[in-house]
Amino acid sequence: MLTIHEICKAYPVQGNSRKKLVALDKVSLHMEDSQSMALIGESGSGKSTLTRMILGLERPDSGQILWDGQHVSPKTARKIGLYRQIQPVFQDNMGCFDPRWKIRASLTEPMRNFQALDRVALDAKAKELMALVDLPATILEKYPHELSGGQQKRVCIARAISINPRLLILDESAAGLDATVMLKILRLLRRLHKDIGCSCLFITHDIRAALYIADTIAVMRSGAILETVHGATGPDDFSHPFPSFYLFHIAVSPS
Repeated sequence: MLTIHEICKAYPVQGNSRKKLVALDKVSLHMEDSQSMALIGESGSGKSTLTRMILGLERPDSGQILWDGQHVSPKTARKIGLYRQIQPVFQDNMGCFDPRWKIRASLTEPMRNFQALDRVALDAKAKELMALVDLPATILEKYPHELSGGQQKRVCIARAISINPRLLILDESAAGLDATVMLKILRLLRRLHKDIGCSCLFITHDIRAALYIADTIAVMRSGAILETVHGATGPDDFSHPFPSFYLFHIAVSPS
């Protein structure tokens, strides 16, 4: 399904045109249909840059990103077929909504763009999606600012799955939430992954969340993949000291 082969990306350093900041250094990953993978790493490790590459929002300096054997790039990624199959859920809830639109309009926008549904079918689908993410249908008549952070996140997830994508990219989608709400969102995501069967790429800095939700965990640091572990259950399953000690220590230590 998704193949990432030795992609590299560097950005010019402001004020010094001769220097470049390496964001990605020969990163390789592979995902199959129905797979759940987490990409963990500290801030600045290259996780979000990789996300933008997969979505075709930026072009790598070298290497390949293939979706079903076809190259992904800013040019080809604009094709309706790719965005029909890959849907992101970002950390910034409010940035994903038009504040002038009610939730109904925001939720049904992908379906209006990608599916030929009449108003009755759209209304029925919107209510079905609300039930799927454990929200009442009355939410549809509210504006984004009237929702809590957890409710906004659930709507973002519902919108992403509304067109039955093959891959969900969840970029820090549980970050910044209250611990109780975060756990509810993680439980929801794990249930949805099982129920709808799409692949999930979960981008996070929290190894606890990664261990809870993913079958496979890839660890990033300084733009490179340190290791990829299948079926991890705890920090001892990682061979590299960075994920097994530092990340886990940061994730669980009291603040």
